[in-house]
Amino acid sequence: MNSEAAYSDKSDEELFELVKGDDDLAFRILYRRYDKRVFAYCLRALGNREAAEDVFQTVVMKVFDNRHAFVEGHFAGWLFTIARNESIKALKKKKTTSNLDDIAYLLSDDSDATGRDTILYDLLAQGIARLPEQFRKPLTMRYIEGYPYDNIAATMNCSVSLAKVRVFRAKKMLHKFLSPYMQELQ
Repeated sequence: MNSEAAYSDKSDEELFELVKGDDDLAFRILYRRYDKRVFAYCLRALGNREAAEDVFQTVVMKVFDNRHAFVEGHFAGWLFTIARNESIKALKKKKTTSNLDDIAYLLSDDSDATGRDTILYDLLAQGIARLPEQFRKPLTMRYIEGYPYDNIAATMNCSVSLAKVRVFRAKKMLHKFLSPYMQELQ
């Protein structure tokens, strides 16, 4: 079993070669080397902590999922290119679609409901109903019931970071479901 000390003098590129071989310790070390800088980059680009957290999680997942696509070059450059691209995508989505919080706020006051609000409410309910339970429950707890992530994690019997990932993935699935309808309603 490898120890962190054996990895401390390795370059980012050497560590990432180990990551390609499914070395979890190498991935954790690289993660710790860059997590604060990548998150800070996302936060500066997006100007919103929650959006930055979502994009940061996407970046981490993409780096790991696409680890075999990195052939050679500067790891940090590749990493920050992914962060930049994901931040740009998030900014574009923000401009073209409504945030779940905004939709929930619009729908919270039945006395002022318009036909558009009713359609949005029905679509949102349909989208949430289609989510698998492991994603539907934390999303509902977060956005409808207003629970903080630590309460969601305790209820779901998982870590706080996993609760955040599940809410993030649920939002992505819901966004995918709602996108065609949102474009029609705008």
